[in-house]
Amino acid sequence: MKRTFVTAVGRLLKQQKGDLQSTIKFLTQGSRSTTISSLFQEGKADVAHVKHIVDILNTDLPDVDAKKRRIDAHYDLLMSRLKQVVEKSIEHGAQAVNESVPHMAVKDRIAQCQNSDQLYQLLLELQLSRKITRGALAKIVMHKNFTHARQVSENLAAFSYELDLAAMVCYRMRGSEGLAIRNIYKSRWISEWHNLAPLAQKLVWKCEQRSGGLAAVQQMIGSIEGWTRANTIGLYQALYLIAHELPRPEEFADATQLTTSQNFFIEALRALSPWTAMSDRIRKQCLEVVRASVENRIVSEASSENGVSVNQYRFIRRLDDILQQSVTRNSEPPILQQALQEIIEELHRQEEEVRSQMVLKFI
Repeated sequence: MKRTFVTAVGRLLKQQKGDLQSTIKFLTQGSRSTTISSLFQEGKADVAHVKHIVDILNTDLPDVDAKKRRIDAHYDLLMSRLKQVVEKSIEHGAQAVNESVPHMAVKDRIAQCQNSDQLYQLLLELQLSRKITRGALAKIVMHKNFTHARQVSENLAAFSYELDLAAMVCYRMRGSEGLAIRNIYKSRWISEWHNLAPLAQKLVWKCEQRSGGLAAVQQMIGSIEGWTRANTIGLYQALYLIAHELPRPEEFADATQLTTSQNFFIEALRALSPWTAMSDRIRKQCLEVVRASVENRIVSEASSENGVSVNQYRFIRRLDDILQQSVTRNSEPPILQQALQEIIEELHRQEEEVRSQMVLKFI
């Protein structure tokens, strides 16, 4: 109160002489209480003096409106400058892109990336511009130079095709980190299995086999509803090294009859795979069989009711060439050679039949 009184007196000294004398006299009247609270009690003070004192006290308060106006002006200036910087950056960036890589396809931009940082920046750019596709996602994340899997794993939910991306990251990370992603997404992979891309499905099989072995694979097979012929082929393409341990096509709960080419594919892998641990050459042959099946798209092959296709004929010829390499070498185990010879004989019979049907088809 003492400080307030001193401040008030100081302000009073600056007022007009008549007002000053009148107000001082009001404050110094001995019979009147001059505390702040008493001044505002109705009937205890002259209204004019009270207003005069209040105006004097208020002069010490900060001018909030003035400060707000200064802040608003500063904010407007800042945002105006920021807008100019962003517009110039976008303009220069677009100009640089148009000058250097006009209409460059995503695959070409990926090919130009020299390290993981550039691949990661491209991934973020495509995601933010909503131009990401499953194909681009796979080309970037599965690129041999991509090492930002951990950064991607921390924000999986922010990306498009989250489940597909989770499978890719799980496969790339391995170890305890990969296992953690597998544990988080396994149930979602199963429930959304038929919405996953074929590549993602194969990576899930690889992650499952790596984490839990054959038992985990078999358990997942039993958990997937609506098993299809394509699922069988995809499973064998993914786990070709242990094809002989996988269930036979007729053992699946929702088994559907495979085409001739698909049966040849599975039988060839089941014959070769037991020997892959003993021979790198046989391991490479297994991989060649898988590549031939992918190149000729036997996974989407329809039943033989509609006749044969060019892809079917090409695959049979290619598989024949691959298996002949083992038979003609005479250096493979006798059991393997006998199994392969039986498949080759069936292939030759089928090849003749397919050739005849193709001739009739094009007459």
